[in-house]
Amino acid sequence: MRIRGLSVIREFDPWSSPLCTCPHKFTLNPYTGCGHKCLYCYARSYIPSFDRPRPKKDLLQRLGKDLRKIPAGMLISMSESSDPYTPPEKVLELTRKAIRMILDAGMRLLILTKSDLVRRDIDLLRNAAAAVSITITTLNDNLARKIEPGAPPPSRRIRAVEELSDTGIPVTVRIDPIIPWVNDSSQDIKNLVRRVAEAGAAQVTTSTYKARWDSLKRLTQEFPELRKRLYEAYVSKGVKVGGYFYLPKEVRLRYLMLVRKEALAQGMAFATCREGFPQLHIPGIYCDGSTYAYMKEIEAGKEPTSKPLTGFLQGRR
Repeated sequence: MRIRGLSVIREFDPWSSPLCTCPHKFTLNPYTGCGHKCLYCYARSYIPSFDRPRPKKDLLQRLGKDLRKIPAGMLISMSESSDPYTPPEKVLELTRKAIRMILDAGMRLLILTKSDLVRRDIDLLRNAAAAVSITITTLNDNLARKIEPGAPPPSRRIRAVEELSDTGIPVTVRIDPIIPWVNDSSQDIKNLVRRVAEAGAAQVTTSTYKARWDSLKRLTQEFPELRKRLYEAYVSKGVKVGGYFYLPKEVRLRYLMLVRKEALAQGMAFATCREGFPQLHIPGIYCDGSTYAYMKEIEAGKEPTSKPLTGFLQGRR
């Protein structure tokens, strides 16, 4: 679906990646840049002054015009290249206002965040066609401060998963990325999967770190003792995919299978992100967690206006 003349909403463009398994969707970034300063962030490679988050100019006026051009029932993901709950949001409340406008326009909503500030907006989300995806890469608050220095600690994100789930808002947890020798301990990963299951997560989506020169530099500045091993694993022995260095296939598969096995043991759905192993996904589950934005219709026995995959529907009925 191509809609001309959109201003702040964009049709999701995965750079024509053959590895992307996301469904068709639209995306909105209320802010340019992000204050979470994650060492591994891909968007820091593309957006000037990315660590200085600022609101989009005339966001709400432009959003209102865009929403009138998009058919009701479409999925809007917020956000793909910044965090909708980046620190300025606590004061500006642009994301909260945008959520209200999107839902009032009859759209479905997927929120992707590393912030527990999403709890503030439970009142808007609890009865809506909405789902939330929260990234948690480790349970170790001290480690998280190194790799995600501007983001709320994992302990607060876990509480957000609990509160959202308790109020009926479906949550996917992204264990993303898994970085060799940083957050890849098998026992730590198992503990993380078990903890998010206890917190009420419906799904886990995982992926391994995809290196770019700038993010690799940031990581090795923070972990200089890993410089040789990371460069060898990615640059010398890895696989080049577009502008990224991937770990060797067998290494990635080992990490993914570890998460998958534990997620299924805990009764959660499982998917990966841009790894090239779609056969590992639970049939009918969208990798981004957006399946759950259709749940209220599915559970009411209605045909969604924009269906999730057939296998998931059949599994629910």
